Amino acid sequence: MKILVTGATGYIGSHICKALKERGHWILATDYNDDQNDISMWCDEYVNIDIRKLNGKYYNVDKVVHVAARTKVGPSVHEPWDYYDTNVNGTKNIIEAFPCWHFIYCSTGSAFNPGSNAYAATKWGGELITQQFYEKYSLVRFYNVSGNDGFYKFDDEVSHLIRKAARVANSMGNDHPFMPVFGTDYDTRDGTCVRNYTHVKDIVDGIVRITEADATNKVECLGSKHGVTVKEVIDTMKKVSGKEFLVMSKERRPGDIPVSTIPLESRFFKETQTLEDMCRDALEYEK
Repeated sequence: MKILVTGATGYIGSHICKALKERGHWILATDYNDDQNDISMWCDEYVNIDIRKLNGKYYNVDKVVHVAARTKVGPSVHEPWDYYDTNVNGTKNIIEAFPCWHFIYCSTGSAFNPGSNAYAATKWGGELITQQFYEKYSLVRFYNVSGNDGFYKFDDEVSHLIRKAARVANSMGNDHPFMPVFGTDYDTRDGTCVRNYTHVKDIVDGIVRITEADATNKVECLGSKHGVTVKEVIDTMKKVSGKEFLVMSKERRPGDIPVSTIPLESRFFKETQTLEDMCRDALEYEK
């Protein structure tokens, strides 16, 4: 099939391009940031596109896997209009520019709580647009993705919990002297937030399965129903790294909610990787 992947040089997009290309599909890759992952061997054509500025029709393709988005909760609280422009208006622009017969929209489990922050609201808005424009679509929701299969997300802020813990474990008090925990008084089993953490290989495998199937016309949740707490992630990193690093409690962050987990696993999801695997991958990358 001829498949468009947006956000193709990013962390998840690059893994999707690789997986689909290995399955024999023709890949049209787009992104606006060329300085991320090198996907030249995993796509047949690459086009530099800012989805916020698309006008008119570009290509007819069989399927679209729409990954491009702004994805961080914190900045969405302070920069909500940029999130609406990218995640809502950008989705509309992709739909108009690349006609297809099956649109796969990569969303977030945060869309179960669209009122919690602008990130959740705009991803939910992208879902609504997808449903209104297409008779055949699949909405793919997942949460925190970690691990790697040959590509990395170039993120100088290191905002992802697992990667941040790996950096602290590797620096051991030098560049990153402690591991911050934002909120320890939530109504959870140990007072810290509960989230899903899923290996990128398992997420991408599910997306490939959905792409190669017919449209489901519903939400497909990729990830385990069983969430883990921030403290449990940190304890796992300590165990895997064999290092006891400093952890410090901080104030809650705006936009965070106590629990965000998947209510129902998709039939397309198969869990093969563990939290320990994700921690090991992060440690290896930081080294």
